[in-house]
Amino acid sequence: MYKKTIITAIVITFIFAVFTPTAAYASENPISVIADGKQLTFDVPPILHNNRTLVPFRAIFEAYGATDIKWNQNLQKATGTVDGITIELTVGSNTAIVNGKSMELDVPPIVKNGRVLVPIRFISEALGYDVEWDNAKRQVIVKSQVYCNTFYNNTLGVKLRMGQEADELIAIMGEPDRIDKSGKYYDWYIYNNDLEHYIQVGVYDNKIVAFATNASSWVLNNDLRIGDLKRDIEKKYELRGNVIYLREDNLEILWDIHNNNSLSTFILERRNTDSNDLILSEDYYTEEVARSFERQAFDLTNVYRLRNGRKSLAWREDLAKMALYHSNDMATNGYFSHDSLNGDTLGDRAAKFLGNYRVVGENIAMGFGNALRAVGALYNSESHRENMLMREYEYLGVGVAFRMSEGWLTETLYLTQNFCY
Repeated sequence: MYKKTIITAIVITFIFAVFTPTAAYASENPISVIADGKQLTFDVPPILHNNRTLVPFRAIFEAYGATDIKWNQNLQKATGTVDGITIELTVGSNTAIVNGKSMELDVPPIVKNGRVLVPIRFISEALGYDVEWDNAKRQVIVKSQVYCNTFYNNTLGVKLRMGQEADELIAIMGEPDRIDKSGKYYDWYIYNNDLEHYIQVGVYDNKIVAFATNASSWVLNNDLRIGDLKRDIEKKYELRGNVIYLREDNLEILWDIHNNNSLSTFILERRNTDSNDLILSEDYYTEEVARSFERQAFDLTNVYRLRNGRKSLAWREDLAKMALYHSNDMATNGYFSHDSLNGDTLGDRAAKFLGNYRVVGENIAMGFGNALRAVGALYNSESHRENMLMREYEYLGVGVAFRMSEGWLTETLYLTQNFCY
C-alpha cells in the first residue's frame, strides 16, 4: 500500500478532557521522531513507557495526513483515518481496532499533560510504514513506502522496496534461485529463472538493503529505467560521478556508451554504518565470493544477450575451468594479458582444457570490484562486447580470482570469460 510522503506535524491545540493514570516515565535525553528524513515536532514530547515510544495521538495522525480525527470523551476513544485505514485506540486498553479488526498492543494508550499518547510503532506499521529505533540517538525513524526506493516490474505485477522484510520478498517472488555472497555486508538473493526479469536482491538482517539488475523489465521509482539517456537523467537528478544519492541509498548507474550513454545497469545500495560494512577486504574476497561472482557474470552476460536479441548461452564446465585457470594465473603472477608469462596463448589453453569445439573466444577484466561492474565494463568495450553478443556462440564459462595489492588493504579482481561453439 502506498502512502503520501510524511510531513512535519503541525500541532493544533486540542485538550482532551481525560483521566490521567499513574505511570513512570524515562528522564533521559529527549526522544525525537524522524519521518521521511524530517524531524516531527510535538507540543508534548515523546516518552518511553514500558520500552515503547509513545507520542501525541492527534499530532502523529496529522503528520501522516489523516483525513479524519475523532475523540470520544465518554468512551475515552481516539480514532484516526489515513488513506482508508482507520485506527481506533482506547485509553488504558491493550486492544486496538484497525479497519474493524482487533489487534493487540504491547502498551495501551495513556494520558500525559492533557494529551492522549499512543505507541508510534503500532500506528506507523498499521499504516504500512517502516519503523526503526536508534538507541544511541534515541530516535524513532519512520519511513513511508513513498520514501523507500522501490523497483517495479509491471509485467510480473510486483514491486519490491528497500527496507522490505525478506519474508515479504519471498512471499512475492518465491524462494531465490540461489543465494550468493556479495563481497559486502549482505547476501544476494538471485532470481534468474526468467532472465528477462533477472534481479539481485541484497538481504541483511532479514531486510532488503540492495538491488541490482540489467534487465529492462525493472523500473526504479516508476521513473528510472534501462535505456534512459544520461543527459535526460542529469536534468532531474544530481549525478556525482556515476552515483545518485536517493534518500538513504546510493544508486550507482552503469552506462551503455555504445547506446548514447544510456542507463544499462542499476546498483542500488543502502548506506550502511554497521561495522559489518567495514571488514577488511581479505575477509570480503573469499573463494565463495569468487564463485558467486562467476555465476553472476554468467547471468548478467545472458541478460545483455537477451536485451540484444541473442539467445542465452549454456554454462560449460570445461570452459569455466579454463577461465579460472587463466584468472588464477594472472592473479598469482600479477599480469593482465591473454598471453600468460610462460607463453601460453588462448589456443594453448583451449587445447589443454577443451574437448570438441570449433571457435573459442575470451574476455578478460581486471579490477572493478564485483561482477556487475566487470561485466558492465566488458559490455562497454567494443571487441569484448562483440564476444558477448556473438550469435554463433553457444557456451560460456567464467573464472574469477583475487590478488592482494601490495601495501593496500584491497584486492584486485581478475575475471575471465571463455566462449565457444
